Amino acid sequence: MSTWVSRMRQAVIGWLYPPACGACDLPLEAARQLVKPFLCESCEGTLVPIGAHYCRICGQGFESASATPFRCGNCGDRELAIDFAVSVYRGSGAGKRLMHHFKYGKQRHLGRLFGVMLDDVWRDERLHGGPWWVVPVPLHPRRLRERGFNQSRELALELIRRAPEGMDLTYQPLLERVKQTTRQAQLDRRERLTNLSDVFEACEKLPSAPSGGARILLVDDVITTGTTVSECAAVLYERLEIGQIAAISVLRG
Repeated sequence: MSTWVSRMRQAVIGWLYPPACGACDLPLEAARQLVKPFLCESCEGTLVPIGAHYCRICGQGFESASATPFRCGNCGDRELAIDFAVSVYRGSGAGKRLMHHFKYGKQRHLGRLFGVMLDDVWRDERLHGGPWWVVPVPLHPRRLRERGFNQSRELALELIRRAPEGMDLTYQPLLERVKQTTRQAQLDRRERLTNLSDVFEACEKLPSAPSGGARILLVDDVITTGTTVSECAAVLYERLEIGQIAAISVLRG
């Protein structure tokens, strides 16, 4: 994005949404808005980063490192269709409030903040290289009409826009949600594991996979048990030649 276009975009966003913290509504100075848009220092302090120690399959964070690779209690007894997942922050504190305002409060401008937060996923060396197809987890059409936008699509586009130099990322909306279900956040763990059966389908027309199979980044706002991204990945394996599927999210529930 050119400097001129970027400045115009910032000016329009600033006019529509005067700089204020998306979690507590505290007014923000212009300098702060450039560093962490729509997030004050106090609320940022309540964010809990996943950090360097996390399950190498589902991305569940831990306080300390293990001497040997292992699968955590969330995914150790399950076969997920993804190769691995990476999240940035735990789903608590200001992160939880911000995501709630983003999804249910129609505060679409917070996608810009979440784009900045997603920069930290690139700490995982497995994400470097490429190319990757960036695929958002879809919403059911009825919920999309109610909400006005798909938060995962917003995050996917921000991820591509802010990607490190040299990363080859292509937006590919390959999935459709064909059944509307109870929101995962409203269910317990046992219910979440079965709630999304036969919910997703691949789009009718799919691009041809490159030689060696498509490398896919599934983007979601929150990963908890990993069921959503696993179901999406399983559908793609049925229709495409796959090289690797990873999942990324802002929050880890």
